[in-house]
Amino acid sequence: MSHNNQPLTQVPAVYHKKIGEVAVTVVSDGNSTLPFWPYYELVEDKGKELLHNNFETSPLVLNTNCFIINVNGQLTLIDAGLGMGVGVVLQNIKAAGVDVNDIETVLLTHIHPDHSYGLIHTDGTKAFPNAEVVVRDIEYAYWMDNGNIKNPLDEIESANFKMAQDAFAPYQGQIRTFTNADKEPVSGIQAIEAPGHTPGHTAYLIESNGEKLLIWGDILHNAAIQLLRPEEKIIMDVLPELGVETRKRILEFAATEKLLVSGMHLDFPGFGHIRKQEDHFVHIPEKWQPTL
Repeated sequence: MSHNNQPLTQVPAVYHKKIGEVAVTVVSDGNSTLPFWPYYELVEDKGKELLHNNFETSPLVLNTNCFIINVNGQLTLIDAGLGMGVGVVLQNIKAAGVDVNDIETVLLTHIHPDHSYGLIHTDGTKAFPNAEVVVRDIEYAYWMDNGNIKNPLDEIESANFKMAQDAFAPYQGQIRTFTNADKEPVSGIQAIEAPGHTPGHTAYLIESNGEKLLIWGDILHNAAIQLLRPEEKIIMDVLPELGVETRKRILEFAATEKLLVSGMHLDFPGFGHIRKQEDHFVHIPEKWQPTL
């Protein structure tokens, strides 16, 4: 009897959680390695030490999560992943038993490519044929205007703008923006202002039957570094100082309110709580639950 057919991959990265009456399904878009040192004010050796002390590798490996929110049978996907034939969110949505045609809304935390370029297939067509795309007004306005490119010679920045515009192109007529006066841009999902990483970066709070979940977008890119040192900016921050201010505010909010949190770049599935310890924060992962 042969035992050589060893597994090569994990089962699909799908995890379900009930928040009161609301069903939340985390679907991973997979991992990517950051090809540069993103914490530009942090001495690289110190950064590597922080990572290695946490048994992590350098360069950074970045997991990306997306969230299917089922409110009374209405399906909203928070963030669409990277697409490009690299991201695996569509495979995991299917593995979760959801048909992309049934997703009515794609609600974005912000428009960086690892959150929005998955709106389209590699041929530029819609990945979510029936969805309305919903995003904060100032976020949409920023990325649709090439006049906001700070450095036209920066290939990554220019590519981010082009990818943002390409991702939205096939959805014209199905795009809705909201203002900070819209407390609930999608029924059952509250918007929490969290600007800095991008101008209209937004976190979302789900509340049902007294239970709450804060999906905070890109408040953290790497927990080992930014929970210990919340002041660490990342190269992708559009408004870095404001981003640090927002990070500290959201972490304080989560810790004080003892909120269940998850985020796009916390390790899958990301659910946990934030505890404050003196001058830094700790993420305590929630235990895996076999039943909902």
